[in-house]
Order: sequence, then structure tokens, then C-alpha cells
Amino acid sequence: MLIAITGATGFIGQRLAKALIKAGHELRALTRQPSAALPPEIEQIPGDLADTDALGHLVRGVDAVMHLAGAVRGAKANDFDRPNVQGTRNLLLQMQHEAPACPLLFISSLAAREPALSHYAASKHQAEHLLVELANERPWLVLRPPAVYGPGDREMLPVFRFMAQTGIAPCAGKRSDRLSLIFVDDLVAAAMAWLQRATTVRSGCMSLHDGQAGGYDWNDLARLTGIACGRTVRPWEVPRPLLDLAASLNPLLCALLGSAPMLSPAKLRELRHPDWVCDNREITQLLGWQPRISLTEGLAATGGWQD
Repeated sequence: MLIAITGATGFIGQRLAKALIKAGHELRALTRQPSAALPPEIEQIPGDLADTDALGHLVRGVDAVMHLAGAVRGAKANDFDRPNVQGTRNLLLQMQHEAPACPLLFISSLAAREPALSHYAASKHQAEHLLVELANERPWLVLRPPAVYGPGDREMLPVFRFMAQTGIAPCAGKRSDRLSLIFVDDLVAAAMAWLQRATTVRSGCMSLHDGQAGGYDWNDLARLTGIACGRTVRPWEVPRPLLDLAASLNPLLCALLGSAPMLSPAKLRELRHPDWVCDNREITQLLGWQPRISLTEGLAATGGWQD
């Protein structure tokens, strides 16, 4: 099959692209500039989600589209709306012209379940609704993964590294807050399972996790991380005023440095939400997919964070 992919140079996208190539598919990837991070077999289309000509070229004549690109860092609503909402709209409109029946997989985020929490969550929620609105008769699936970790991750691995170095598991909210996780290769396997059945399964929006029913609280995360790195790790509820101050100042500092902030007051509301737990029943029933990699196994397979 000829597959079009956005976000192929990102953490998840690189793993997915390599899996697709290994499975014998041809890939066409949207890239802002030529990237050596991608296998040479991939046809790279210069452009971004604002470039409608590039998007038209990307999806022309393909057998399936996998949409992963988007912004995860920012301080203002427009930092997320421009790529995540308008960018998704641009892609969908080009698909209407160039690939009207082509199946579409959208890797969204569990954050979309709570759109009032942050600009990021709201943008993902809006993008999902755009897909439903503009899908017409095409087959589609939205995957809402929880926190994804693994080799190459730049968001979760610093947290695990901090735990390993300090023996402290920092909780933005309460140590009883619960969250699900998923190893990147299990998420990639779910995408591959969809590709095999894309034209025959029903469309929908589904979450997925690593098989830990009910997710983890911070006591669990501290204990399992401690086992993986060979030291005692204890959860610590970071004082709210301290985190509030850091979240308020970080966007200002990043603006001075010319970078996009990860921590902001809106992001802090996400981090303090007490329930980011997923359920696998629907996606397993739809695709026959099941996670294979536990947190203990995933941490062992991810090098570098224990140093």
C-alpha cells in the first residue's frame, strides 16, 4: 500500500514509519525540511499543515492516510489551534479533493476527553469533531493514547530520569491521581492493526493503554520506576504555590528564549486532573489488538533514563 503520513519525524511518527516500511508499504511523508531521521525509502513532501499544495500532493493517489502531526507545546490558544485544528481542516479538505474514499487514522490524545482543561486539549477535541464533520463516507479511526513513552521520547522520559536521579516521583496533583501509559511500539502496533482492516471496520474514537487495568497512581509509578532503576523512589506532592509560580513564569522565560513552553497554567490543569485512565475493551473488540509491553518491560527497553 501507499501510505501518506504527517508527523513522521516526531517521536511516534518515526517508530510508525519504520514499522510501515518493514511491513513492505510505500510511504509519502510531509516534512518541513528534508530529514535524515527518516528511512531513505520514504518520499518526503516539503511543506507543513498550512501548505495546501503540499497536502494535496501528499494524499494524491494514496491508499491510506495517517495523521500524527500537531503542536504539543505553546502558551496561547492559537499556538495549538493553527496546527491542530486548522491544519487538520486543511488536510481533510485536500483529502476530499484528492482521496475522497481514502481511510484516515488520526492519532489524537486522551487530553481531548477533557477539552475545558487546556488549549491543547480543546484543539485536539475540535480536530476530532472536524474529522467527523468532514469525513463523509470515508473509513476513519481516532486513537486517543494516554502518555506515550519509549526510545526517543522527550516528554515522559525526563520524568523517569528525574525519578532515577533523585529518588523522587513529583506529583503535580495528588499521589492518588491515576493515569494510564502506553509504550510507543504498542501504539504503533494498534495503528498497524487498523491499517490491515481499515476499509472493513466501523469508524470511531477509541482510547488504549498498556494493559494495566485502572492505570497507575503515583505510588505505583514510584515503586515500578524504583524497581527498574534499582533504587527507592518515593512520591512527592509538589506544593501547589511552587508549581503555580513555575507554570506562570515558564511561558515568559520561553518567550525570551524563543521557544515554545511545555509547562503553562493550562498544562498544569491537565497534570492535576485526577483521572487519565483508559479502557481497551472497545479497540480490542474492533481490531483484535492487545498491548504486549508492560511498564516494567517498557522501561527496561528504553535506555538512557536510568543514568
